[in-house]
Amino acid sequence: MPKPNENVPRIKREIYLLIALLGLVFFSVRSHLDFIYGISLCFTSVFLFLLLRLFGLRWAMIAGLVSLILIPFDWMHVLHHGILLLEILFVSLFFLNGRAAKMFFVDFFYWITFGLVATVLFYKSFLSGYPLYFQISKEIVNGLFNVFVADMLLAYLPFYKMFSKKKVNPNNVSIHQFLSHITLLSIFIPFSLGSISSVVQANDFSVYQIEDMSKYAMSRLDDEMEHVVNSNGSIDEKALQELVQSDEFANHSFYIVDEKQHVVAARSTNLHLNETYRLKDHYEVDSFSSDVSVALPKEEEGLFSVNRWSNGQFIYEDSLEFAPLNVFFAVPIFSHQEMVYRNLLTQLLHALLLAVCLFLLVGTVSRLFMKNLNKLTVATTGLPDKIKQFEAVEWPRSYIAELRTLTKNLMGMADKIKELFEDSHHMTERLTDQTVMLKKSEDKLHHLAYYDGLTQLPNRLHFQNFVRSLITLDSIQSFAVIFIDLNQFKQVNDTLGHDAGDALLQMTADRLRALQVKHEREVFRLGGDEFVIVHIVQSEAEVHNSLDKIFEEFSHPFLMHDQTLFITPSVGVSMYPFDGDDLDALVKCADIAMYASKEKGGNIAQFFNESMRDRFQQQLIIENALRQVVDCGCGFELFYQPKVKANRVTGMEALLRWNHDELGPVSPGVFIPVAEDNGLIFQIDEWALYQACKQNKQWQDQGLLKIPISVNISAKHFQQDMLVTLIEKVLTDSGLAPQYLKIEITESVFIKDPEHVVKVIEKLKSIGVLISIDDFGKGYSSLNHLLELPIDEVKIDRQFIEGIDLDPKKGLFVNSILDIARGLNLNLVAEGVETEWEKATLEEIGDFELQGYLFSRPVDMDGMERYLYSEITNFSQYYSDN
Repeated sequence: MPKPNENVPRIKREIYLLIALLGLVFFSVRSHLDFIYGISLCFTSVFLFLLLRLFGLRWAMIAGLVSLILIPFDWMHVLHHGILLLEILFVSLFFLNGRAAKMFFVDFFYWITFGLVATVLFYKSFLSGYPLYFQISKEIVNGLFNVFVADMLLAYLPFYKMFSKKKVNPNNVSIHQFLSHITLLSIFIPFSLGSISSVVQANDFSVYQIEDMSKYAMSRLDDEMEHVVNSNGSIDEKALQELVQSDEFANHSFYIVDEKQHVVAARSTNLHLNETYRLKDHYEVDSFSSDVSVALPKEEEGLFSVNRWSNGQFIYEDSLEFAPLNVFFAVPIFSHQEMVYRNLLTQLLHALLLAVCLFLLVGTVSRLFMKNLNKLTVATTGLPDKIKQFEAVEWPRSYIAELRTLTKNLMGMADKIKELFEDSHHMTERLTDQTVMLKKSEDKLHHLAYYDGLTQLPNRLHFQNFVRSLITLDSIQSFAVIFIDLNQFKQVNDTLGHDAGDALLQMTADRLRALQVKHEREVFRLGGDEFVIVHIVQSEAEVHNSLDKIFEEFSHPFLMHDQTLFITPSVGVSMYPFDGDDLDALVKCADIAMYASKEKGGNIAQFFNESMRDRFQQQLIIENALRQVVDCGCGFELFYQPKVKANRVTGMEALLRWNHDELGPVSPGVFIPVAEDNGLIFQIDEWALYQACKQNKQWQDQGLLKIPISVNISAKHFQQDMLVTLIEKVLTDSGLAPQYLKIEITESVFIKDPEHVVKVIEKLKSIGVLISIDDFGKGYSSLNHLLELPIDEVKIDRQFIEGIDLDPKKGLFVNSILDIARGLNLNLVAEGVETEWEKATLEEIGDFELQGYLFSRPVDMDGMERYLYSEITNFSQYYSDN
């Protein structure tokens, strides 16, 4: 029995221990260990378990209930603390009747039953998804860790020395308990280190991603700010807000404030323009990295750490280069927090699997050790008596290899954990690499979307966005849209090949790129051989300056495939806002002006005017009406004009006429080019050819003159392979002999592939059809055509016949052609004879076939039929008189 003076110090130590534990309980209630992303650990239950085991349930519950006054008094915190008290009460009730068990396993049973249900019901009211699963798992792991720490402190610290009575047993750690502690340490320590490593890696990845996305958006903002800053240095807030709201920043949430913290632009529904907004008024802002801060909502009643982080934001702050403005990029923490929770839950699952394996292993090893120890105990029981009685002692055999096996297994488990951590690290690195690759892919897709792959110039989409942005800027008063089309591009493609065409486009792009002045004169390629320059100007004189530079660039030849090519452009110009105040109107006007330039032979610039629009609309009306006529097969009519020689009709020409119900009479000079452009000329020529042959055959069957009929064929037919087949079919269907059909062609058919044209003409000659060259000398004259082609007739253009009686030079020219025609045995036709003096002059020069208004205007079928009847009557009268 201890002496009285020995009990006093022990009582004091007991009281000091009680006070210390109570103080630690109250301190830990207020001092949670908070980490990033709302991860919070509480160690209150460590000291409550020590109070429970050292001083009983009464002091543990008193400490737990008194600590309620130290927490925020709201239902969420009270319920959360109640779960903790329920844990203490459950464990104490288990040991109430003197049951023997390890406190850790009792607490484990609590958490998989009542504790799990209570935690799920509590957190499900304000959490969901991964945050819910993580918070439940964290509470369970935190509780088990606390009871484990308390269990180890009770097992290895000599608390019994502080008590005056034997109410606390001396330390007596069994092998099974020791192995259990080692096993739990081997789980908690790697799991804690792995969790810390995972959170750190996720934190680094989040910072990198936030900084990269924000810096990229800042660079785009800086690039576009020059369009927002006015010439006097002020900020166009409307343009800035439209820039911020553009699709280019659709994936970012940010706002821009001036030096007085006024919001001047925001891509956020929570902020209003011109309001004063200070982040620290609404959030607690702390540094998260060198460039990124974390902004958490100020503490509110019932708000846990996980909620604050879920509702918080990462903030990246930077200043614009061209304006005294600060940009705050806000990235929600929730998605990053969810990623961290998901990784930690995955690691917890791995730790649980490891725990199951380790506990199975420890149980097996513990049973082996205890079996050997029991044998040793039996063998050594009553050992002195056994020696005295000469009894043989049967010593149990023990093998150190079992411990080595356990060590190897533990090492194998550690290697497995290491492999799991390495896999996690490699996965993080792969995610980082994939993020970089996605960034590069995004940049590449952006380039492909907005730039032409062949010339690297901005493409049509870029052009459209650029023009629309100019229209929205109040600082832009006027700009010109200059369309450029290469006149000889198709010939280069057809003759030199598509590779040469691509090379020509690249050289053209390089020359036009040299004219580019950033933010004043931008060059784009729309597609094909079409380029466009957008020039921001103050006056039309600046546009003329740009046009002079364009034509100067095209005045130099293009060197390609050892050939020198002279390429000319057709240029059309529309002006904003005079020709249109939107993109479609400006493009349409510039396109119309460019086609007007092309109609005039190109190499000239045409500014849009309303007369061009009228002509374009008229051409469109004609094209639509022409399609309707061709589709229905009615509306055209053939007129006929006789050819005369020695006062006798020797031939006639079929002329196509079109009299539209609304347009009235439409000249062939108007609708034939339209038909050639849209491909309707093939059907029109086929109809005219068949009707002319059919009518000539009908007149011959009526006993009228058997004379050839001339039909004009478009040069487009000679680019196809069906002309000979078509004429053979028409002759067969109409029954007309081939010598009574004369095909009139212009010299333009020889521009493309003259060798092919010669073969087609030779095939036509082989079936007996006559060939006539119309408008000889008008535009593409070449005596080689007369020498090389198997033709039958040459028609001298009207411009050389008109006034021939008054112009000796025309007479000499016509006389020269006549001499050549006689030498080649060709029939010579003089078109457009309108006066007796012209007729007399031509008859004086030589033997011509004459055609013109002097003899007859083009007449319809009935008029030509009467003309032929009168010709037969005159012929019969002539022979009867003679």
